[in-house]
Amino acid sequence: MIEKMRIGWIKIEELLTSWLLLLLVGLVFMEVVVRAFGSPTTWSVGLAQLVFIWVIFLGANQALRNHAHVGVDAINYFLKPKLRIVVEMVMHVLMILFLIFLIYYGSDMVLSTTGRLITGTQIPYWTVTLAIPTGSMLMLLTALGQIFGKWRSVKGNNE
Repeated sequence: MIEKMRIGWIKIEELLTSWLLLLLVGLVFMEVVVRAFGSPTTWSVGLAQLVFIWVIFLGANQALRNHAHVGVDAINYFLKPKLRIVVEMVMHVLMILFLIFLIYYGSDMVLSTTGRLITGTQIPYWTVTLAIPTGSMLMLLTALGQIFGKWRSVKGNNE
């Protein structure tokens, strides 16, 4: 049941990210065209910023899930398998600490932008800054899942 929910969430997240990226490209393209004809909008840049930050944080979680973030494999290549696992665990713990930092200060940023609007729209600016703690929380859950998965596989190999 939990695995079905996880797979469903991943599909929703990937679909949402794809649609947001398509929307972002459309917004920027539209603004280029209307500026070329001398009629720039006041709202498209702010809306593009909103979509862009959500694409960044949702995409970062997908990259983490798929082990697609940039890493230094040269160091791991020379390590023995058991030491490589220890290094990976330490890196995940450091990442988790940084994500907790982002969640805390990102939440503070959301609260500090409650009275502001995205330029040229009636959309509250906190919808932009909300991507920071939300995306960081998703990455935290992904990182914790990877640590527990790695721990289970190591524990299973030792038995």
